[in-house]
Amino acid sequence: LTNPPAPPVTPPSPAGPPAPPMGKEVRRAEPIATDSPRDTIAMAGWQTLLDRLNFSCGTIDGHFAKRSRRAITQFQIHRALATTGEIDIETRINLGKPGDAYMDYSITAEDLLHVIPKPKGFVAMSKLPTLDFNDPWEMLAEKTHSTPSFLKELNPSVTNLVVGTQLTLPNLEGTRKLPPVSRIVITISETTLLAFDTNNKVVACFPCSIAADKTKVPNQPLTVANIAPNPNYTFDPKVLFLAAQQEGITNKLVIPPGPNNPVGTAWIGLSLQGYGIHGTPEPEDVSRTGSHGCFRLANWNATKLVRAVRPGVTVEVVP
Repeated sequence: LTNPPAPPVTPPSPAGPPAPPMGKEVRRAEPIATDSPRDTIAMAGWQTLLDRLNFSCGTIDGHFAKRSRRAITQFQIHRALATTGEIDIETRINLGKPGDAYMDYSITAEDLLHVIPKPKGFVAMSKLPTLDFNDPWEMLAEKTHSTPSFLKELNPSVTNLVVGTQLTLPNLEGTRKLPPVSRIVITISETTLLAFDTNNKVVACFPCSIAADKTKVPNQPLTVANIAPNPNYTFDPKVLFLAAQQEGITNKLVIPPGPNNPVGTAWIGLSLQGYGIHGTPEPEDVSRTGSHGCFRLANWNATKLVRAVRPGVTVEVVP
């Protein structure tokens, strides 16, 4: 996304409902070691358990870095544990046994129907009914809140994804539904969004990209103005003038919904015109690169949040 979206961003027409569930899942009994994680697969198991409880490490990738430490720290605060920022013994006990952190998965024909490479240019994108996944690995990564590179590491013998291919994937079955959210706090220094329930308790921690230009960070009270699950996107040549010049676009275009839409799979419009909390087609970059003003979340986290907020919810942006 090269500029904040041009409001209004409208939800899709009734002809474009969200894609149905994909694939056939089988629970695995194979356990992961319950001592302190020492490799990417063991760590990814704990990231999966955190994700189920809505304390997201951004992407499940097995890398223990800043995003994982922030998720662990907020989970420890949530459970009144010592805030070590580590997967220590008390944290592991509270997360539960990770024996079902992975599952067997069989690719179906329906899965592959959602793989339609995105064309280059906004004009070409505007002519499609939906902006689905560029390739099967991206589809699986989005489904499991992971990265394609980690899924390839988890399945080193798999080279061709076709109907019937068997894989091992992170298991997100049993993910806790977010309760109604009454307040959102975005911490600039931590590039983190916290969602609070009606008892003022943190119930979700999501990595969040903020404006690279700090002068574009809102410094006023904000509220949720509108929400749009699975939105389309209005391309305004007056806002995205460089892209418009390159393609010779002079009129507004409607870019269809989908995970590769410029605002991803969810839009939460804020009371400051042109600003919102939204998804992204590039989840690995969330909190690692700056935005042009809006607050970006991984698609799956933006979708969780859009289902739990309503207009009027306060949004605080703090240092």
